[in-house]
Amino acid sequence: MTVLENSIRISAPPEKVWSVLASLGLLDQYDPGIRKSEIVSSAKNGPGSARRCDLTPGGWIKEQVADWQPHQSISFELVECTLPVRRLKHSYTLTPDGNGTLVRQRMEYELKFGPIGRLMDAVMVRGKWDAGIKGFFAGLKHYVETGQRPPGKA
Repeated sequence: MTVLENSIRISAPPEKVWSVLASLGLLDQYDPGIRKSEIVSSAKNGPGSARRCDLTPGGWIKEQVADWQPHQSISFELVECTLPVRRLKHSYTLTPDGNGTLVRQRMEYELKFGPIGRLMDAVMVRGKWDAGIKGFFAGLKHYVETGQRPPGKA
């Protein structure tokens, strides 16, 4: 299992950051790696609610909310996808930081294909996904702080 951890400080209170992270269908508005996102469960939020995301440049992922602590933390688990991924979980914690919020993310995943998957992860996937998380965080920060899509997401 591979673990990636990243964090970013956003100049907004946790409630404002939460309102964006907890709006499951908004992901395509600020994440450069997501072409389209939509809620695919009857529940629009809370544990068990789910979204499907079409990825840039291709493929898709369906994930559901596993943990939901308003203004504090949210986590998602993989349901199904077109990627060579066996398991995936990513979680976010929000911590007040002066007049802003520190957002920490932890992603745990395991690729398919056993030893070949581990080699693919070491050579290519880990770096690409870490860069994707950094792009997600930059987009989230811009969207929360300005209320506008980041450049390139117009």
